[in-house]
Amino acid sequence: MTEKKGAGGRPSGYYPERCDELIAEMAKGYSMTAAMAAMGFHRQTGYDWMAAYPEFSDAVKVGQSKRQLFLEERLMKADIGAVVTSSIFALKNTGTGDWREKQDIDHTTSDGSMKPTVIQLVPLKE
Repeated sequence: MTEKKGAGGRPSGYYPERCDELIAEMAKGYSMTAAMAAMGFHRQTGYDWMAAYPEFSDAVKVGQSKRQLFLEERLMKADIGAVVTSSIFALKNTGTGDWREKQDIDHTTSDGSMKPTVIQLVPLKE
């Protein structure tokens, strides 16, 4: 385990085995932020490592897939209740696009145009 130097020659805390550590934590269902915290680091350190070490960036992508697998398996096995709700919420927010809530809003008027309806104000009769 050889630690790589960061900017300014300081040790960055990174070594190649960190990739496997991150994947293992994310496979438990943790986000990258939580996985980095479990490893003893801030999430910004993870972003720095992603920029500096392509293999770590790849590990994050694998970890995201493993996290999604964990969440989907938990959802498929769960009874109705809080676990289902939290799993659906987590899956919609993983950023993969596989799970999302989409709402279509029609902004056209009744005549099919985009013209706003003209409202005329008339004075009240006394």
